[in-house]
Amino acid sequence: MTLEANAKINLTLEVLGTRPDGYHELRSVVMPISLADTLEVSATDDGVISSDSPYPDDLCVKAAKALARRAPAPRRGARISVVKRIPPGGGLGGGSADAAAVLRALNELWELDLPRAALCEVATEVGSDVPSLVHGGCVLMQGRGEIVRDFGEYADFPLVIVNPGVFSSTKEVFAKCTSPVHEDAGIVYNMHSALQSREIGRIAAACVNDLALAACALHPEICKVMEELRRAGVENPAMSGSGSTVFGLVQGVAQGREICALMEAKGWKAWCVHSSVR
Repeated sequence: MTLEANAKINLTLEVLGTRPDGYHELRSVVMPISLADTLEVSATDDGVISSDSPYPDDLCVKAAKALARRAPAPRRGARISVVKRIPPGGGLGGGSADAAAVLRALNELWELDLPRAALCEVATEVGSDVPSLVHGGCVLMQGRGEIVRDFGEYADFPLVIVNPGVFSSTKEVFAKCTSPVHEDAGIVYNMHSALQSREIGRIAAACVNDLALAACALHPEICKVMEELRRAGVENPAMSGSGSTVFGLVQGVAQGREICALMEAKGWKAWCVHSSVR
């Protein structure tokens, strides 16, 4: 089975404190985008789960093994091949997107027929971003990622994403984050209202990321990308996740491609993409 694993951006990301289990309490509006990895997933009957991922922490294998524990006998196996396009350590959920795609594929290939809610439960064992990507669409993610609900369906909008080529460690960024706990319900409300309006300026103005200051302190290149995007005419560029990728909404594909060319001329990777609700 061949399927796409879409990256995500965090339109909003609030850090609401530290939980008793040591994780941070989060609230985030998560939107999938058209940048995607391509996966080839095959079911086997030898009980062996393998992946060609070059990363030592292979979430594809972790996801498959978590799902296999829910599967009745006989033992289930899988072969997973990944064509990577989503940059690692960029805050776009590349590894999590691949894991979510593996869960969806093997649920079908192994004929488990688990409902989406059950797949999301399995996803919580794999990683914080995986449940929202299994759920699909624009979602409000809470807790440490395990609480996910629909945030609505909206018209697609164009945006540019720029990666400065630095690996931003989620653990290091959270450790440095000193954002005050504000519990401002207006942040989520403002984003919902902006998305409904379909106005690019309003959506951009509603973007918030409590991790941005910490990530910029660790990686000044992130701030530099933001500054250059502003110079290029992007309103309120924002960081996705714990970085290092920055995104900015644009008025159309032509403007997006022009801005990407400017960013690539500075030695950064850039893509002109669009939001993807389903």
